[in-house]
Amino acid sequence: MRINRFLALCKIASRRKSEELVTAGKIRINGRLAVLADEVDPEKDTVEYNGKKLTVPESYEYFLLNKPKDVLSSARDDRGRKVVTDFLPAGSHAVPVGRLDFDTTGVLLLTNDGELTYRLTHPSFGVRKIYRAKVFGDFTPEKAEMMKAGITVEGEFMQAEAVSITSSHGRIHNVTVSLHEGKKREVKELVKAVGCRVLELERFAFGNITCRGLKTGEMRRLTDEEVQYLYKLTKLSEKN
Repeated sequence: MRINRFLALCKIASRRKSEELVTAGKIRINGRLAVLADEVDPEKDTVEYNGKKLTVPESYEYFLLNKPKDVLSSARDDRGRKVVTDFLPAGSHAVPVGRLDFDTTGVLLLTNDGELTYRLTHPSFGVRKIYRAKVFGDFTPEKAEMMKAGITVEGEFMQAEAVSITSSHGRIHNVTVSLHEGKKREVKELVKAVGCRVLELERFAFGNITCRGLKTGEMRRLTDEEVQYLYKLTKLSEKN
């Protein structure tokens, strides 16, 4: 397999970040510096990162967390804030699949399956994420259409797949937003671009996986059927 895929499977980094590690001279194969064109046989080759031998995990873990507010979507924090990996069982090496903002709640997947993480987070695979937002301001159907048409925010094009207003109470609106790419702060930036503000934000669904049955802060393992679904969604071969 290609060196970047091997590093992703070893949960070192995503494929793209793995390529950066190789380019930076951080990876060695059988004692020599690796290059991007290298292929690895996990049964025969010795791959090292910063002098530490890497191995592909024998088994993978898949978790679903109903993320609370004020929790960082990271494996650690040098400022001592609570992180999503604090909810994992002892000994787990799973990491978050993508990120939710510090104050955003809802569906967050965690796994040590690097290849699946790469595909779930890469824009080319277009995995749908559905958000529920409480929006303040004069949010109208016309502004929803502007978000669907796409808006350039600080030089970056952002676009919602679908936007619907589910209820309104004065200047407070409950809005559902569907995205395929999920760029950083995309829902908040799109809403801000049409002159409104997100007061609360929840990721309701990742693909068809939701937090139904989970209270805020609760976690469970994904079922075999859910893992198979994610593999099919990202065009990976089915898990055994």
